Amino acid sequence: MLAEIDDLSGRIEAACLGALAGEAAAGTSAGAADLLGVAESAGACGCFAEDDLRQRGLERPSRGGNAGLLLRALPFGLLEPLQRPRLRRDAYHCVALAGADEGTALAAVAAALVIADLTRFDLDTTLIRVRQSLLEDAPMALLDRLRVASPALDDAPDVDAAAVLQAAVTAVARADTISAAVAAAAGGSPAAQSLAGALVGAHVGRPSIEGIIAEQLPHGDRALHIAHRLAEQAAKEQKQTA
Repeated sequence: MLAEIDDLSGRIEAACLGALAGEAAAGTSAGAADLLGVAESAGACGCFAEDDLRQRGLERPSRGGNAGLLLRALPFGLLEPLQRPRLRRDAYHCVALAGADEGTALAAVAAALVIADLTRFDLDTTLIRVRQSLLEDAPMALLDRLRVASPALDDAPDVDAAAVLQAAVTAVARADTISAAVAAAAGGSPAAQSLAGALVGAHVGRPSIEGIIAEQLPHGDRALHIAHRLAEQAAKEQKQTA
């Protein structure tokens, strides 16, 4: 089903700021810089461009570890939310370029699919759709993580990218603003906080930014510029699929 996404530019802006807000709350590298770097490349090139990513140093591991690589996949979910095969391919190649193992790469693809579908669907529908999309490719350990944890996660090591994705998804289920999602993910992986902020930003859009001042976030002004360029490319993608 192809359809125009309501205020995609606002959702992209909120996702970028959400990632920064999560990292700022965590107080350590969580992958937000990775997201901005890939988003800047995608905004400039309109697609996955290996040479451009290499020039930006994005063939190197994330300072946020394996979990930080999840953030690198998100821009493709925002750029190509209606182009499922393409966004899967681009997200996979982007993190594979940085040497991600297969489990981490598939978790990153799942994260890209989640953020893409959250621009159109509620969380429950999103998780069902993503599980169905990955049913033939992903291990059961990843598929089991594509659900809201209840009552709380007790087995989500920071190094397990799939567990970090579940922690972020669980935070999104309990929040409708970036600040609330970041707070709900606190106490776990820093990457989960950054990822939760990005996901709820894409899901709710501009209203999720309530209480957040972009200029007060590290690299906030740059994030707004990058989000604008990425949104321009995403608008072109929407026109081509309309």
